[in-house]
Amino acid sequence: MRRSAIIIIVTALGACAAGAWLFFATQGSGSSQGATQRGSDFFKPPQDYKTSGGQQMKPRW
Repeated sequence: MRRSAIIIIVTALGACAAGAWLFFATQGSGSSQGATQRGSDFFKPPQDYKTSGGQQMKPRW
């Protein structure tokens, strides 16, 4: 009896913790579009490269 009660309590606590985690994870993240936009901005290469000065390119032959 005591062992089954402990298993039931631990399972209930785990379910409550998982539910709370899912609830707060969806509430705190805001819109998913913002996260997608930040992700695409992170992997986008820069468009303004410095082309003046610097070392000249040499052929590799």
